[in-house]
Amino acid sequence: MLCYDSEHRLRNLLVAVGDGERSLEHLRQRLCHIRDFAPHSAFQRIDRDASGRINQRELLDFLRSHHNDNATESELFNLVKFFDSDNDGALSFQE
Repeated sequence: MLCYDSEHRLRNLLVAVGDGERSLEHLRQRLCHIRDFAPHSAFQRIDRDASGRINQRELLDFLRSHHNDNATESELFNLVKFFDSDNDGALSFQE
């Protein structure tokens, strides 16, 4: 059995995850309605060195060049790490 404080923190975490998932799904649905959206073209725009892989620095540069200063390098590192199935520190288009 969890103490009240742990239970409260766990509840807040689960609510935050649920809110994030809801927001992400909303964004996915918006992308599906954009007829001209081409995922590979978007990948190539972020992959500025044309290496075929995207690292956290390229993500950060892309976001900042589009006036999104909310993400931190450590958050993007964790994002890349989460989806990086071959553990090379970058994301391929398939990943």
